[in-house]
Parts: sequence; C-alpha cells; structure tokens
Amino acid sequence: SHGSVQQQAVMVCCWVVVAIGAIPAALFLYSRFVSQKPTVYVKVGTKWAETLRKIPAMHETYTPTWWCPFGWAQTIARELFRDLPRLDWEREMMRYPDGGQSALDWLHPKDEQLREDQTTPIVVFLPGITGSTHTAAYLLHAAVEVHARGWRIAVANGRGAGGVELLTPRFYNAGTAECTEDLGEVLKKVSAQYPDAKKFACGFSLGGMILWNYLATCETPEDARVDSAMVVSSPWHSMKTTESLEEPFNCFIFNKGVLRSCLNVIQPFKEMFKGKIDWEHVMASETMRHFDARFIAPLAGCASVEEYYTTTSLAPKVDRIPVPTLTVNAADDCFSPTHSIPFDDVCRSANVAVCLTAHGGHTAFMQAANPNHPGFIEKLIVQYGDAVFSE
Repeated sequence: SHGSVQQQAVMVCCWVVVAIGAIPAALFLYSRFVSQKPTVYVKVGTKWAETLRKIPAMHETYTPTWWCPFGWAQTIARELFRDLPRLDWEREMMRYPDGGQSALDWLHPKDEQLREDQTTPIVVFLPGITGSTHTAAYLLHAAVEVHARGWRIAVANGRGAGGVELLTPRFYNAGTAECTEDLGEVLKKVSAQYPDAKKFACGFSLGGMILWNYLATCETPEDARVDSAMVVSSPWHSMKTTESLEEPFNCFIFNKGVLRSCLNVIQPFKEMFKGKIDWEHVMASETMRHFDARFIAPLAGCASVEEYYTTTSLAPKVDRIPVPTLTVNAADDCFSPTHSIPFDDVCRSANVAVCLTAHGGHTAFMQAANPNHPGFIEKLIVQYGDAVFSE
C-alpha cells in the first residue's frame, strides 16, 4: 500500500543518515585507536641520541588526520587537497661545468635584521620526483613554518625542474655520481655566500635519496658543507621499493600516476635526448621500472636498471654518512617498505637515526582535519632545526 511504501522510504532515509554519520565516527575512532608515539632507532649513549631527546614531536603521540588515517589515503589527500602557498622566492641560476643549469631558489627572512645577518641559519630543501619549488606542496608547507621561524631557505631544484630549460642531455635521478656532484656545487655556492651560517639539508623522497647519496661521498663533516641532514619518506632500497609499487593496489594507485608525471616532465626535452635513448620505447613505459630501465638508467651511464637501483640504494651506506642525519619514514608508506630499512646498521651508527611513525603515508604525515594545517613533519623540521642549530 501507499503507506507501507512511505514507511519503507522513511526507513531507507534513516539508514542512510545513520550510515553517513557512522562512517566518519568509525574513521575518527580508528584514527584515535591507531595513534602512537614514533619509534626512534638510534645508537644509545651517543651525543646524537641526546640531541634527538630534545625534539618533542619525536616523543609525542602522532594521531593521523581522522578522515584519512590510512597511508595510501594520506598520500592521495596530500596530493589532491593541499594548497601551494605563495612565497616571495628569489631565483638564482646554478651553472655547471658541463654547460648545464638548474634553479636555486632563495627565501630570505622577512625581518630585516635576520635577512642581513650572515649567521642566520639556513635550511636547504630538495624536492621529490617531478617536484620543484613552486609545485611541491609538502615542501612549501614546510617552508612556511621554517620561514615563520626566521631562518633562510634555499631550494635545490634538479636539472630540467622548476620551468628551467635543459641545456645538456643530463637529467636528475636518485643519486648517481653526476647528480651528487650537482648537489655538491649547490652546497658550495650556499656555503660561499653564507660561510658563518649553520645549515641543515632536508630532502623529500627522491630528494632525500640524492642528499643521502651525496653525503655518502663526503669523507668528513667539513666536506659535506652542512651541519646535519633530514631525509623524509625516502626509499631505502630501490629494488624493494619497485617491487612494493608493483603490487596490484599500489601499481594501480601510485605507480601509474608517478609514471605519468615523469613522462609529462620529460616531454618538453624530447629533442635533447635524441640519439641517447629510444624515445618511443620510453613513452611506451607501463611502470616506473620500465621508465627507469629505458630512460633514467641509460642516461646515468648504468648498464641495467638493476645496476642503477644498486648504485642509488641508501641501505648499504649507513656507515658512510659523516654528519648527524635523521630519516623519517611511515610504516604504511608503500614507497619505503619497512622491511627495507636497515635498523641494525642504524643502531650501530654514530650519525644516523630513524624516526618511524605507524602512519602518515608518503611525505604526508597530516594531523589536523584541514590538510593545510601544519602536520607532524612540519613541526618536526622546525623542532629539529631548533635542536641542531643550538648545538
């Protein structure tokens, strides 16, 4: 009857309302349930361990954003919903011995006194794959907090990144010799301009791999030209990361997306790479492994993609890092699976520590309901700077 149809409609509406309310409630409760303090891996009894004790964020409970507590969701939300803060960058061009160039972007303190002070601390950022000063939300949100703290910022963009013309057939990668040499030139320039300022370098994802591989080439802390470093969400073992990204869910959600971004980034430079690589073969890549094998590895002078992955992996180089370096990873980040992290080697090292959160995804680590509010990583970078700059 007409009445019973109405009753059924009301019942359906009630269940829909309950479901709409229940899903956020369940997510909120889950985010609280999985909240925990980060696990810190560091050699006990060292000065480095003492320094890390001064950093509140490493010892407080990290609660992921209630509406996206899962790693994959955080990683996507960071990409989709975070804005790109506009900051007053000044661009300086790096010129390299082979005729190449890249952009070094500066953000000076607002305060006139701090701007003119040659000892104002400097944070050097390295963006992740396909990222640059103006396009990497994770870097820009960190820069906002560092800028508010009154420190100077430099962003070391890779060749061909940030809208800069590629002048030679060399492209950035995860840290082969040519790439680490470029970073060495950048840090030489920063040090020459501000020899008396304390400096820490912070690399995100691929940028962290470049930074780590650069540090591993430095014999002494003086050679490094930075006082300390932070490596955020970087893959520890390139092959294990590739295998993780080829699992069906990760491949569908992330592998294809990163690949698309990479192909878009190199598109304007087609003529530059003529004769160096098979362009059509590169453009037909279906996974990041294909792209690395067909484009990145040959340009880096590696005989195979396996050689490239071995050369750029962080895990075997823990004992070669000459300055205090904190690496930050989330256990639910498919780009850096925890089974690839060499915890034993880290706990024997005088200079390396790992801060492992249970959640946070890849370069996301969001906490507030609003994805544009400072999260765990933004707080950690400023607190880390406070600790190392006061040493």
